[in-house]
Amino acid sequence: MSIRVPILVYHHIYPDGYSELTRTSDNKATGVISESDFIQQMDHIKSRGWQAVSTTRLVDWIDGLDDIPRKSFVIHFDNGWLDAWTTAKPIMEKFGFTATCFVISEGTEAATEGKSATVYTSTEGAVQKPFITWNHAEAMLDLGWEIGAHSAVHPKFADLHASEGDRGVIREVERSNDVFNRRLGFVPPHFAYPSGSRNDRTDVLLSSFYRSLRLWHFESQPTWTFTSNETSLLGLDCQNIDNTVSFNDFTRIFLESI
Repeated sequence: MSIRVPILVYHHIYPDGYSELTRTSDNKATGVISESDFIQQMDHIKSRGWQAVSTTRLVDWIDGLDDIPRKSFVIHFDNGWLDAWTTAKPIMEKFGFTATCFVISEGTEAATEGKSATVYTSTEGAVQKPFITWNHAEAMLDLGWEIGAHSAVHPKFADLHASEGDRGVIREVERSNDVFNRRLGFVPPHFAYPSGSRNDRTDVLLSSFYRSLRLWHFESQPTWTFTSNETSLLGLDCQNIDNTVSFNDFTRIFLESI
């Protein structure tokens, strides 16, 4: 029987009442969700017997190297924002879930050095917010989380390729991977496209560096699409979750994946 696996992608989990939660959407993702809404979502998943699996285990299953439970899902936190550690991580521990944190390497490098970094994101525009440090990343690994690659400075890869060609894409990836090697001693096997921006050529280029590439999109939600064992490792599908997603639409993810 075919299994379709939800990959839930979050950006910011903020305490209730935080000013950022008032951000409205003009037919686009906001990237923010409240702590209470996140808890409600995790409780819903847990109470219905769903099990969190790692990105590596999911990829092993697609490759035919491992089995996964019928009710499997994956959680991703993009960018490496500090609230993934301060707010989301304790909630995840409460429910017994782990996740993959896809890190913008220069943001985490700056945080480790006590500096700030500005990045441009589709959800927030140009922002300067706290990132996790490499010590946080190591602690996540110790807790059973995975660290994923999310580029050095979060460019849109299709635009980068259009302006700088193969060399620009490779330079961005190698810049990020050099930092991962120096700070963590390895290059993450999984990559998430910043803002979901890609083309066929970037897939080919990045496939020589990473085992899997994850998409990101929000235009069609709440029409959900899923990763299955027939999904290309160059295009893992996911569901963007933020405060534009109603709880009813969130629950449909798990009804429609079975």
